[in-house]
This record gives sequence, C-alpha cells and structure tokens, in this order.
Amino acid sequence: MGFLRKITLLLIVSMGISFSIRVTGTLFPLIFKPVFMVKGTILFNAAFILIHVIFWLVFYREYILKTKKTLKEICMAAVIGSFAVSVIYLRKLPFVFGMTVQFPDFMIHPFYDAVVPLIGSVSHLVFFAAFKRALSDDEKPWLNRSVSAMIMGIGLFVFFHVMVLFNFIAFRQFEWLEHMPRGIAVGTVPLVIAAVLSMLYFYFRFYRFLDFENSTGK
Repeated sequence: MGFLRKITLLLIVSMGISFSIRVTGTLFPLIFKPVFMVKGTILFNAAFILIHVIFWLVFYREYILKTKKTLKEICMAAVIGSFAVSVIYLRKLPFVFGMTVQFPDFMIHPFYDAVVPLIGSVSHLVFFAAFKRALSDDEKPWLNRSVSAMIMGIGLFVFFHVMVLFNFIAFRQFEWLEHMPRGIAVGTVPLVIAAVLSMLYFYFRFYRFLDFENSTGK
C-alpha cells in the first residue's frame, strides 16, 4: 500500500493549503481580486480535487477491495460523488489557460453546483458511518476516534451544503458559502476550520496507520 500512503500524504498537504486559501479569501477577499491570484487559486484547487479523487480511487482499490469487501458498493458511491464534485472545480481550468470549452448544459447549471456537493458529502458520510462499524480490532486503536472526527467534519459540510441549497431555492441565486452575506461568510469560518481539522485528523491517523502496517510488514 505504498502508493496509498504517498497519496494520503499529498492529500493532507493539499487539503490543508486549499482550505487555508479559502479561509484567507473569506476573511480578506481583496487579496484575491487580482486575476493572477484568481487563476492561481483555481489551479491549486484543481490540483487538490484531483489528488482527492485519486486518493479515493486508490483507497478503493488497495484498501477496501483487500480488507473491506463488504463496503465496496458504498465506497464506490463515495468515489462517484468525488468525481461529480470534481467537475465543479475542473471546469474552471479553461479560464486559466484562456481557452473556451463548451460543457454540457447540466454541468454548468447552478442547480448542479447547489446539489452535487450535498450529494457527494452525504455519500461520504454514509461510507464513513459504515466504515466505523466495520473497523477491525487492529484498526480501532488507530482509526476509531479519527473516523468519528471525520463523520463530524463531513456532517458540518452537509450542513454548509444545505445552507447553500436553501439559499439557491429561496432566492434563485447560487452562492458559495464564502460569497454569502459577510456575516454568514465570516461567521461560519470557525465551523469550516473545525470541519477541515476533523477531516485532516482522520487522514493523518490513516497515514500513520499505513506507516505502521508497512513497518510491521503486514
């Protein structure tokens, strides 16, 4: 599982930086007004989301199929959810390179942006709830608390996505959480930080667990 360890570490680093940029942009939006900053943020977020998708593919192939076959359908749903969310980030790449790409109408509709992240988060929430119940005795000392933290973090993101969806339905206007009225955007920053730290805690403990498994030759 050497590659899974490497991609987990890359995910930890890229996720930490990506959400640090997001929080900074929420608190100090003028920093990201220049076009080069916008393009740089798009590129980095695209890199992060690609790493996230690759992690889930490798996690499914190298870990779930080998140690948790009963979870393969639920895990595949989470993989598909990750792919669907990645479209929102990757479709911005042509702008960075001055290209014009015609995406299918459903991919650029605001409803896609409002609904797909919620579905993706729910699919991950269902997976980790099942994953927690399926932990073996060897895994529990390393992962039991961190999986609970992940469930809490994803639960917070489900709440955020519900807010975005409600805003879209109520006002027929799509806005990311950080683009909502200043009070909401800034007021939810502590919750975003708590959610991301909870998720990073799982990935860190999972990385350490893989490191331990590798050192013991399992």
